[in-house]
Amino acid sequence: MKVLRNPVVMGSIGFFLVIGILTYFISDMLKIKLLTPKPSFAAEPIFNLGPIHFTNSMLMTLIVMAAIVLFFWWNTRRISLIPTRGQNIAEMVIEFLVGVVESTAGKKTGRVIFPLIATLFIFIITANYSGLLPGVGSIGLCRSEAALHAGATDTTPPAVEPANTPRLGGCAEGTEFVPLFRAPNADLNTTLAMALIAVVVVQVAGVLAHGVGGYLKELTTPVLLAPIHIIGEFSRIISLSARLFGNIFGGEVLLAVMYFLLGSVFAGFGVVVFLGLELLFGAIQALVFTFLTTVYISMAVAGHGDAEGHDVEHNPAGAGIPEHPATGTEVHMG
Repeated sequence: MKVLRNPVVMGSIGFFLVIGILTYFISDMLKIKLLTPKPSFAAEPIFNLGPIHFTNSMLMTLIVMAAIVLFFWWNTRRISLIPTRGQNIAEMVIEFLVGVVESTAGKKTGRVIFPLIATLFIFIITANYSGLLPGVGSIGLCRSEAALHAGATDTTPPAVEPANTPRLGGCAEGTEFVPLFRAPNADLNTTLAMALIAVVVVQVAGVLAHGVGGYLKELTTPVLLAPIHIIGEFSRIISLSARLFGNIFGGEVLLAVMYFLLGSVFAGFGVVVFLGLELLFGAIQALVFTFLTTVYISMAVAGHGDAEGHDVEHNPAGAGIPEHPATGTEVHMG
Protein backbone atom coordinates (compact mmCIF):
# COMPACT_ATOMS: atom_id res chain seq x y z
CA MET A 1 0.00 0.00 0.00
CA LYS A 2 3.02 2.30 0.20
CA VAL A 3 2.85 2.66 -3.58
CA LEU A 4 -0.59 4.26 -3.31
CA ARG A 5 0.85 6.84 -0.91
CA ASN A 6 3.38 7.95 -3.50
CA PRO A 7 2.29 11.37 -4.79
CA VAL A 8 3.69 10.66 -8.25
CA VAL A 9 1.69 7.44 -8.61
CA MET A 10 -1.50 8.99 -7.27
CA GLY A 11 -1.01 12.05 -9.46
CA SER A 12 -0.59 9.88 -12.56
CA ILE A 13 -3.69 7.83 -11.75
CA GLY A 14 -5.69 11.00 -11.10
CA PHE A 15 -4.48 12.58 -14.34
CA PHE A 16 -5.54 9.63 -16.48
CA LEU A 17 -8.89 9.36 -14.71
CA VAL A 18 -9.62 13.06 -15.26
CA ILE A 19 -8.68 12.78 -18.95
CA GLY A 20 -10.91 9.71 -19.33
CA ILE A 21 -13.89 11.32 -17.64
CA LEU A 22 -13.53 14.53 -19.67
CA THR A 23 -13.27 12.51 -22.88
CA TYR A 24 -16.42 10.59 -21.94
CA PHE A 25 -18.52 13.70 -21.29
CA ILE A 26 -17.20 15.59 -24.33
CA SER A 27 -17.90 12.67 -26.65
CA ASP A 28 -21.37 12.30 -25.11
CA MET A 29 -22.21 16.00 -25.56
CA LEU A 30 -20.95 16.07 -29.15
CA LYS A 31 -22.54 12.65 -29.86
CA ILE A 32 -19.26 11.27 -31.11
CA LYS A 33 -19.06 7.52 -31.55
CA LEU A 34 -15.55 6.31 -30.84
CA LEU A 35 -14.00 3.58 -32.95
CA THR A 36 -13.67 0.20 -31.26
CA PRO A 37 -10.47 -1.72 -32.06
CA LYS A 38 -11.03 -5.00 -33.93
CA PRO A 39 -8.18 -7.44 -33.33
CA SER A 40 -7.41 -9.70 -36.29
CA PHE A 41 -6.14 -13.25 -35.80
CA ALA A 42 -3.96 -13.04 -38.90
CA ALA A 43 -1.49 -10.29 -39.76
CA GLU A 44 -2.75 -7.94 -42.48
CA PRO A 45 -0.70 -7.43 -45.68
CA ILE A 46 0.41 -3.87 -46.40
CA PHE A 47 2.05 -4.32 -49.81
CA ASN A 48 3.56 -7.02 -51.97
CA LEU A 49 7.17 -7.90 -52.70
CA GLY A 50 6.61 -10.13 -55.70
CA PRO A 51 4.78 -13.22 -54.42
CA ILE A 52 5.47 -12.29 -50.79
CA HIS A 53 2.87 -10.38 -48.78
CA PHE A 54 4.67 -7.86 -46.56
CA THR A 55 2.50 -7.68 -43.41
CA ASN A 56 2.21 -5.12 -40.63
CA SER A 57 3.83 -7.52 -38.16
CA MET A 58 6.85 -7.87 -40.47
CA LEU A 59 7.17 -4.08 -40.59
CA MET A 60 7.05 -3.86 -36.80
CA THR A 61 9.59 -6.69 -36.53
CA LEU A 62 12.07 -4.71 -38.65
CA ILE A 63 11.47 -1.61 -36.51
CA VAL A 64 12.06 -3.58 -33.29
CA MET A 65 15.25 -5.14 -34.64
CA ALA A 66 16.56 -1.76 -35.78
CA ALA A 67 15.74 -0.22 -32.39
CA ILE A 68 17.61 -2.98 -30.50
CA VAL A 69 20.70 -2.74 -32.73
CA LEU A 70 20.71 1.05 -32.53
CA PHE A 71 20.30 1.06 -28.73
CA PHE A 72 23.18 -1.32 -28.01
CA TRP A 73 25.44 0.20 -30.67
CA TRP A 74 24.89 3.73 -29.38
CA ASN A 75 25.40 2.87 -25.72
CA THR A 76 28.37 0.53 -26.14
CA ARG A 77 30.33 2.30 -28.88
CA ARG A 78 32.50 3.98 -26.24
CA ILE A 79 32.64 1.71 -23.23
CA SER A 80 34.24 3.34 -20.19
CA LEU A 81 34.97 2.42 -16.58
CA ILE A 82 32.52 5.14 -15.53
CA PRO A 83 29.47 4.00 -17.51
CA THR A 84 26.85 6.30 -18.91
CA ARG A 85 23.17 5.71 -18.13
CA GLY A 86 22.67 3.83 -21.39
CA GLN A 87 25.75 1.68 -20.84
CA ASN A 88 24.52 0.93 -17.32
CA ILE A 89 21.19 -0.33 -18.67
CA ALA A 90 22.90 -2.47 -21.32
CA GLU A 91 25.28 -3.98 -18.74
CA MET A 92 22.45 -4.68 -16.30
CA VAL A 93 20.52 -6.57 -18.98
CA ILE A 94 23.54 -8.63 -20.01
CA GLU A 95 24.58 -9.42 -16.42
CA PHE A 96 21.03 -10.49 -15.56
CA LEU A 97 20.86 -12.82 -18.56
CA VAL A 98 24.32 -14.27 -17.89
CA GLY A 99 23.27 -15.10 -14.34
CA VAL A 100 20.04 -16.75 -15.47
CA VAL A 101 21.68 -18.81 -18.20
CA GLU A 102 24.66 -19.96 -16.12
CA SER A 103 22.49 -20.85 -13.11
CA THR A 104 20.26 -22.97 -15.37
CA ALA A 105 22.66 -24.57 -17.85
CA GLY A 106 25.94 -24.33 -15.95
CA LYS A 107 28.93 -22.14 -16.70
CA LYS A 108 30.37 -24.24 -19.53
CA THR A 109 27.17 -24.74 -21.51
CA GLY A 110 25.72 -21.38 -20.51
CA ARG A 111 28.58 -19.37 -22.02
CA VAL A 112 28.16 -21.23 -25.33
CA ILE A 113 24.40 -20.71 -25.67
CA PHE A 114 24.32 -17.23 -24.10
CA PRO A 115 24.28 -15.28 -27.42
CA LEU A 116 21.18 -17.17 -28.58
CA ILE A 117 19.35 -16.89 -25.27
CA ALA A 118 20.17 -13.20 -24.85
CA THR A 119 19.05 -12.44 -28.41
CA LEU A 120 15.75 -14.27 -27.90
CA PHE A 121 15.00 -12.55 -24.59
CA ILE A 122 15.86 -9.03 -25.72
CA PHE A 123 13.91 -9.39 -28.96
CA ILE A 124 10.84 -10.98 -27.34
CA ILE A 125 10.49 -8.47 -24.50
CA THR A 126 11.05 -5.53 -26.85
CA ALA A 127 8.55 -6.93 -29.34
CA ASN A 128 6.00 -7.50 -26.57
CA TYR A 129 6.32 -3.93 -25.33
CA SER A 130 6.23 -2.50 -28.86
CA GLY A 131 2.58 -3.52 -29.09
CA LEU A 132 1.75 -1.13 -26.24
CA LEU A 133 3.12 1.94 -28.00
CA PRO A 134 0.61 4.60 -29.13
CA GLY A 135 -0.32 4.14 -32.77
CA VAL A 136 0.33 0.39 -32.91
CA GLY A 137 -2.95 -1.06 -34.10
CA SER A 138 -4.64 2.34 -34.32
CA ILE A 139 -2.77 4.02 -37.22
CA GLY A 140 -3.53 2.55 -40.60
CA LEU A 141 -5.19 2.75 -43.98
CA CYS A 142 -8.68 2.16 -45.34
CA ARG A 143 -8.67 -0.53 -47.99
CA SER A 144 -11.42 -2.08 -50.07
CA GLU A 145 -12.31 -5.66 -49.22
CA ALA A 146 -11.27 -6.86 -52.68
CA ALA A 147 -7.88 -5.17 -52.43
CA LEU A 148 -7.44 -6.45 -48.88
CA HIS A 149 -7.95 -10.09 -49.85
CA ALA A 150 -5.74 -9.65 -52.91
CA GLY A 151 -2.97 -8.01 -50.84
CA ALA A 152 -2.97 -4.97 -53.11
CA THR A 153 -1.58 -1.62 -52.13
CA ASP A 154 -4.54 0.46 -53.26
CA THR A 155 -5.92 2.47 -50.39
CA THR A 156 -9.00 4.59 -49.88
CA PRO A 157 -8.97 7.73 -47.70
CA PRO A 158 -11.22 7.78 -44.63
CA ALA A 159 -14.78 8.84 -45.43
CA VAL A 160 -17.08 11.03 -43.37
CA GLU A 161 -20.25 9.25 -42.34
CA PRO A 162 -23.70 10.92 -42.32
CA ALA A 163 -24.19 13.74 -39.85
CA ASN A 164 -26.63 11.65 -37.82
CA THR A 165 -23.83 9.29 -36.75
CA PRO A 166 -20.64 11.35 -36.40
CA ARG A 167 -17.49 9.54 -35.32
CA LEU A 168 -13.77 10.12 -34.95
CA GLY A 169 -12.18 8.70 -38.10
CA GLY A 170 -13.67 5.67 -39.80
CA CYS A 171 -13.67 4.10 -43.26
CA ALA A 172 -16.15 4.35 -46.09
CA GLU A 173 -18.69 1.60 -46.64
CA GLY A 174 -17.12 -1.36 -48.42
CA THR A 175 -13.66 -0.63 -47.04
CA GLU A 176 -11.85 -2.03 -44.02
CA PHE A 177 -9.33 -0.48 -41.67
CA VAL A 178 -5.86 -2.05 -41.90
CA PRO A 179 -3.35 -1.06 -39.18
CA LEU A 180 0.16 -0.26 -40.34
CA PHE A 181 1.77 -1.66 -37.18
CA ARG A 182 1.13 -4.89 -35.29
CA ALA A 183 3.04 -6.39 -32.38
CA PRO A 184 5.45 -9.00 -33.85
CA ASN A 185 4.54 -11.67 -31.30
CA ALA A 186 0.82 -11.17 -31.97
CA ASP A 187 1.54 -12.96 -35.25
CA LEU A 188 1.84 -16.74 -35.01
CA ASN A 189 4.38 -16.78 -37.84
CA THR A 190 6.89 -14.85 -35.73
CA THR A 191 6.56 -17.02 -32.62
CA LEU A 192 6.58 -20.19 -34.73
CA ALA A 193 9.82 -19.11 -36.41
CA MET A 194 11.51 -18.51 -33.03
CA ALA A 195 10.22 -21.85 -31.71
CA LEU A 196 11.63 -23.66 -34.76
CA ILE A 197 15.01 -22.00 -34.25
CA ALA A 198 15.03 -22.98 -30.57
CA VAL A 199 14.08 -26.62 -31.21
CA VAL A 200 16.56 -27.01 -34.09
CA VAL A 201 19.34 -25.66 -31.85
CA VAL A 202 18.30 -28.19 -29.18
CA GLN A 203 18.70 -31.07 -31.66
CA VAL A 204 22.03 -29.74 -32.95
CA ALA A 205 23.32 -29.38 -29.38
CA GLY A 206 22.35 -32.98 -28.65
CA VAL A 207 24.17 -34.26 -31.74
CA LEU A 208 27.30 -32.19 -30.99
CA ALA A 209 27.39 -33.43 -27.40
CA HIS A 210 26.77 -37.14 -28.04
CA GLY A 211 27.35 -37.70 -31.73
CA VAL A 212 24.69 -38.94 -34.14
CA GLY A 213 24.73 -42.46 -32.70
CA GLY A 214 24.59 -41.29 -29.10
CA TYR A 215 21.82 -38.82 -29.89
CA LEU A 216 19.69 -41.50 -31.56
CA LYS A 217 20.37 -43.83 -28.66
CA GLU A 218 19.13 -41.23 -26.21
CA LEU A 219 16.08 -40.63 -28.37
CA THR A 220 15.17 -44.33 -28.64
CA THR A 221 15.94 -45.46 -25.07
CA PRO A 222 13.82 -47.35 -24.14
CA VAL A 223 12.62 -48.45 -27.58
CA LEU A 224 8.97 -48.61 -26.58
CA LEU A 225 9.04 -44.96 -25.55
CA ALA A 226 10.81 -43.75 -28.71
CA PRO A 227 7.55 -42.50 -30.34
CA ILE A 228 6.74 -40.53 -27.20
CA HIS A 229 10.21 -38.96 -27.19
CA ILE A 230 9.87 -37.98 -30.85
CA ILE A 231 6.39 -36.54 -30.33
CA GLY A 232 7.71 -34.68 -27.28
CA GLU A 233 10.41 -32.99 -29.37
CA PHE A 234 7.85 -31.79 -31.93
CA SER A 235 5.40 -30.72 -29.22
CA ARG A 236 7.96 -28.22 -27.96
CA ILE A 237 7.50 -26.27 -31.18
CA ILE A 238 3.77 -26.00 -30.57
CA SER A 239 4.06 -25.19 -26.86
CA LEU A 240 6.71 -22.48 -27.27
CA SER A 241 5.02 -20.73 -30.20
CA ALA A 242 1.40 -21.07 -29.09
CA ARG A 243 2.07 -19.95 -25.52
CA LEU A 244 3.81 -16.74 -26.55
CA PHE A 245 1.37 -15.96 -29.34
CA GLY A 246 -1.69 -16.72 -27.24
CA ASN A 247 -0.64 -14.47 -24.37
CA ILE A 248 0.33 -11.49 -26.53
CA PHE A 249 -2.66 -11.77 -28.86
CA GLY A 250 -4.92 -12.37 -25.87
CA GLY A 251 -3.61 -9.16 -24.33
CA GLU A 252 -4.62 -7.24 -27.43
CA VAL A 253 -8.09 -8.80 -27.32
CA LEU A 254 -8.38 -7.91 -23.62
CA LEU A 255 -7.57 -4.27 -24.33
CA ALA A 256 -10.13 -4.20 -27.13
CA VAL A 257 -12.83 -5.79 -24.97
CA MET A 258 -12.22 -3.43 -22.07
CA TYR A 259 -12.26 -0.48 -24.46
CA PHE A 260 -15.68 -1.66 -25.69
CA LEU A 261 -17.05 -2.24 -22.18
CA LEU A 262 -15.73 0.92 -20.52
CA GLY A 263 -16.02 3.26 -23.50
CA SER A 264 -13.92 6.40 -23.43
CA VAL A 265 -13.39 6.09 -19.66
CA PHE A 266 -10.96 3.32 -20.64
CA ALA A 267 -8.68 6.02 -22.05
CA GLY A 268 -7.96 7.04 -18.46
CA PHE A 269 -8.53 4.08 -16.17
CA GLY A 270 -7.41 1.33 -18.54
CA VAL A 271 -4.04 2.93 -19.24
CA VAL A 272 -3.10 2.56 -15.59
CA VAL A 273 -4.50 -0.91 -14.91
CA PHE A 274 -4.51 -3.03 -18.06
CA LEU A 275 -1.44 -1.65 -19.78
CA GLY A 276 0.40 -2.16 -16.48
CA LEU A 277 -0.66 -5.81 -16.52
CA GLU A 278 0.50 -6.15 -20.11
CA LEU A 279 3.93 -4.84 -19.10
CA LEU A 280 4.14 -7.58 -16.47
CA PHE A 281 2.88 -10.34 -18.76
CA GLY A 282 5.24 -9.25 -21.55
CA ALA A 283 8.27 -9.67 -19.28
CA ILE A 284 7.00 -12.99 -17.91
CA GLN A 285 6.47 -14.46 -21.38
CA ALA A 286 9.95 -13.40 -22.49
CA LEU A 287 11.42 -15.11 -19.42
CA VAL A 288 9.35 -18.26 -19.90
CA PHE A 289 10.34 -18.67 -23.56
CA THR A 290 14.05 -18.15 -22.97
CA PHE A 291 14.13 -20.17 -19.74
CA LEU A 292 12.46 -23.18 -21.38
CA THR A 293 14.83 -22.94 -24.34
CA THR A 294 17.79 -22.95 -21.92
CA VAL A 295 16.40 -25.97 -20.08
CA TYR A 296 15.78 -27.89 -23.33
CA ILE A 297 19.35 -27.27 -24.50
CA SER A 298 20.75 -28.28 -21.09
CA MET A 299 18.79 -31.54 -21.14
CA ALA A 300 19.90 -32.29 -24.71
CA VAL A 301 23.56 -31.73 -23.80
CA ALA A 302 23.34 -33.71 -20.56
CA GLY A 303 21.29 -36.47 -22.15
CA HIS A 304 17.89 -37.92 -21.39
CA GLY A 305 19.48 -40.50 -19.15
CA ASP A 306 20.96 -37.86 -16.84
CA ALA A 307 17.67 -35.95 -16.82
CA GLU A 308 15.90 -39.10 -15.65
CA GLY A 309 18.42 -39.89 -12.94
CA HIS A 310 20.43 -42.66 -14.67
CA ASP A 311 24.18 -43.18 -14.67
CA VAL A 312 26.72 -40.93 -16.34
CA GLU A 313 27.47 -43.63 -18.91
CA HIS A 314 24.66 -42.24 -21.04
CA ASN A 315 26.86 -39.16 -21.63
CA PRO A 316 30.17 -40.51 -22.99
CA ALA A 317 33.34 -38.89 -21.65
CA GLY A 318 31.23 -36.28 -19.89
CA ALA A 319 31.03 -34.29 -23.13
CA GLY A 320 29.01 -31.15 -22.72
CA ILE A 321 28.10 -31.76 -19.08
CA PRO A 322 27.26 -28.43 -17.43
CA GLU A 323 29.45 -27.19 -14.62
CA HIS A 324 28.31 -25.46 -11.49
CA PRO A 325 28.86 -21.71 -12.07
CA ALA A 326 30.41 -21.18 -8.66
CA THR A 327 32.59 -24.26 -8.07
CA GLY A 328 33.28 -25.35 -11.63
CA THR A 329 32.45 -28.98 -10.67
CA GLU A 330 30.36 -31.12 -12.95
CA VAL A 331 26.70 -31.45 -12.12
CA HIS A 332 23.96 -33.62 -13.59
CA MET A 333 20.50 -32.44 -14.53
CA GLY A 334 18.01 -33.81 -12.03
